[in-house]
This record gives sequence, C-alpha cells and structure tokens, in this order.
Amino acid sequence: MPETQPVNRPGRGEEYAIYTGQGLPHFTPGLAGITYPDPFYEIYRPRADLYVFEYVLSGMGHVRQDTEQVTVTAGDAYILQPGRCHHYYPDQKEPWTKIWFNVGGSLAGHLISDYQLDNILKIPAFSDSTYLYAILHAIERDPIHCCRELAVLLHQYIQALSAFLGSEASGQSRALTMKNFIEQNAARALTIDDIAGCIPLSRSRAIHLFRETYGTTPYRYYMELRLALSQSLLERTVLSIQEISDRLGFMDYRHFSGFFKKECGISPSSYRRQVSNRTTPEADDFL
Repeated sequence: MPETQPVNRPGRGEEYAIYTGQGLPHFTPGLAGITYPDPFYEIYRPRADLYVFEYVLSGMGHVRQDTEQVTVTAGDAYILQPGRCHHYYPDQKEPWTKIWFNVGGSLAGHLISDYQLDNILKIPAFSDSTYLYAILHAIERDPIHCCRELAVLLHQYIQALSAFLGSEASGQSRALTMKNFIEQNAARALTIDDIAGCIPLSRSRAIHLFRETYGTTPYRYYMELRLALSQSLLERTVLSIQEISDRLGFMDYRHFSGFFKKECGISPSSYRRQVSNRTTPEADDFL
C-alpha cells in the first residue's frame, strides 16, 4: 500500500476514553478503548508517532509492523512501536474484539527496552486483559488527573508481558513450538531466522530458550534431523543422490554432499555402499 494513500478506518462499533490532562515530560497518554467486530475496520500509519498496546479479546486479526506480519487470535497481545509502519485489520470471517492503549513519549520505549521487548511484536497466549482494562477504566474515571496512575499501570503491564515471555513454562512452550516447527520442516531449507520467526522472538532469545530446554541449539537440532533424514533415504530407498538432494531442499548435489560429509564423516555414496555391504548376506549364512 503506497504511503501517499494512508488508511484510517476505525471500527463503527468502538468505545474509547481520551486522556485530556497534561502529560509528563516523557509520558503522554492518548486514547484507550475497545474495538468490536467490524470487517471494515483498518488502520494504516506509514510512520507511526506513538506506541500501541493491544490485546485480542475474541476473534482474529492481522498485524503488520514494517515487514513483519503476524496473525493474532483471542488471548494474544501485541506491541507496535513509533517510527515504523503500522497496518492492522480484522480477519474477514472472524473479526476481532480488542482492547487497546495508545501512548507517546520515551518512557514506554525505555520500559520496553529495559524489559527486553524491543524485538517483540506478538506475545502469543498472554491471556490477561486486566492490565489494559485497568488503563481504560482509569481514563474513564478521571481523564484529567490520571497521568501518573497510567504510567504505573503501563509499567505493570510491560513487566507482566516480559515475565510471561521469560517464565519457565512460557519458555518451554516456545521451545516446543520451535522443536515441532523444525521437525515438520526438516525436509526443506531453513535458517535460524525462519526457526525463531515461528514464535516469534529475536534470534538470541530463541536460541537461549531452545538450548535451556533441550540442551542444544535449534539449528544444531535441525542439522541432526537433516542428517537422520538423509541417512534414512540413503538406506531405505533407491533414490539417486541428486534426487535425495532435491527432496531435502539443498541447492545442488555438491551442497548436499558437503553437508553430509561434514556431519557424517563420509560422502553419501560411501555411506550407501557401507550400508549395502552390511546388509549383504555372507556365504556362510546359507550353509
């Protein structure tokens, strides 16, 4: 979508509260509200000037920040940051209901950085809307004098998001998601960014969580699965080396052979000969 044609179509079924008081030097509250299902709702900001904190109460939607795009469902939270392109809209079949808070100033950015949420767009299955409801109700009660209360409530919300992502159960769940993703896609070429992106987390965070849970890195686990698949195809099929290379998504025969020799110590053809020799009956077996 070209930047010269920005879209801003708020939902027809929205309720919101506006903070009308004076902001703090580094904290400027804006609006908080609830968006109800509306398939025509769409927000597009080519270069946003605010932080957006949203939580999906029901249904489904699609969120893009710059080039990163995610689908969000009930229980998911997400954070959009200033200076980036925001584009979000509901799913046409299951349009979302969501609660949100928009805020300006550097305080939100400092908190996001301090709690290591800089590279986080989506927080899957957070499943706690109470923080954003508290922010909305605070503005509704006193839209002029609640600035400091909002700053504290936002701090608590960001802290809770970080704690959820960093909790042992959450870490294990995300590690399992990565493990399942690797196993389901081991027969195609993957990068560590592909693997980390299925959560999504930063590369360093994804590697740390996976190693903490399984004692190895996600990419090493992926490589071991690739080797096991290669060995199985060499042992159990009559596919040529080139056909196996193609089936596993290698660039060409040479790359596959280089990978296999590095991981197994011998070439694919030598491995197949060894397996064939081991399974060939000896003459004494017929006596």
